[in-house]
Amino acid sequence: MSEYSQRHPVASAPGALALATWSIYVLCAVFLYYPDFLASVLIAGFFGLVACAAVIFNIKYWRAAVVLASSVYLLLYAIRVIRMTTMTTDLAFLSALSFYYSASWHVAIGMFQEKSMAGGLTHAFLEYVMPALIVALIGVTLISRPPKPGAG
Repeated sequence: MSEYSQRHPVASAPGALALATWSIYVLCAVFLYYPDFLASVLIAGFFGLVACAAVIFNIKYWRAAVVLASSVYLLLYAIRVIRMTTMTTDLAFLSALSFYYSASWHVAIGMFQEKSMAGGLTHAFLEYVMPALIVALIGVTLISRPPKPGAG
């Protein structure tokens, strides 16, 4: 009986943040990449949707699903950034990383020109805000503890 008195994951900070973060990610990815989705976007989106489903349907291990989806996203993001920075073989890694993020601002400006305000903001969100949100989501999810059995 005590299992029904527990708070739904959507009502918790990590559950609500996971639902908001992954929903926005999927919507932005569809807006920015449709109809040519990158494989990394499809993989991250799939894991994000699984995490959302785990939160919505109150799956017992929803925290693990959220951490897994977030970890997969961070791994794919790190692979993409490392691949882009190693393409410039004449620069040291930190210099290439700095160049990557400075060039990304030029891409964002191009997105503003090509796809208007929505495209530019979507690119900025996916490139700069999403990684920070994912790190925060992992932190909040790991810090939060599930309620103890019998507590209610």
